[in-house]
Amino acid sequence: MSVDDPLSKGIGPAAMIALPRAAAENDADVASQWCARLARFGLLGAAEAHFCPAADRGELVAVRCLVWLAREQGDTGGAQRWLTRAAELDDPWAMNDLAILLSRGGDRAEAMRWYRRAADAGVTIAMNNLAIQHAVQGQLDDAERWFTSAAHAGNVDAMANLGRLKWDAGELQQAETWLTAAAGGGHEGARDRLTELRALGGARD
Repeated sequence: MSVDDPLSKGIGPAAMIALPRAAAENDADVASQWCARLARFGLLGAAEAHFCPAADRGELVAVRCLVWLAREQGDTGGAQRWLTRAAELDDPWAMNDLAILLSRGGDRAEAMRWYRRAADAGVTIAMNNLAIQHAVQGQLDDAERWFTSAAHAGNVDAMANLGRLKWDAGELQQAETWLTAAAGGGHEGARDRLTELRALGGARD
């Protein structure tokens, strides 16, 4: 970094160390905090210019940094462009985040493709999201399979969703088992459903 670089003074040097570290560790909270600080100092553009060459070379950490910088500016198109780049570099978390954007934009088929890739890579939140998409389309066997995989991997939302799926199927004993697990993990909705189930007399199947 040259002395003429806008990032060579003030918060810039610290951000150029902390932001890539957060990206490497996939720490979205810390990354967002540093992007917000860069925004307050008017350094978002300089930061983008700093990371773009490495991102263009396919360095995943730099690509992730650009995703967060785009999000800080409310640049959904930029975030999607860099998420796509990260997903193409086989970053499972980027695959899930890209799928979320695509789903919100109405491109469900492409969203499903990226959810599935992230789920196959072991991202439990992607498993849960993929299961939700299957459930919305009435593909309940596929939904149950992915909810179950995510729940067994410890995803609390998936436990709650699996409990609800089992309840709707009339399998109340299994519903109670999964709702109890989700409630134990701090899921408030599962606690409410479990209270409702027990008020109705509990599992009878």
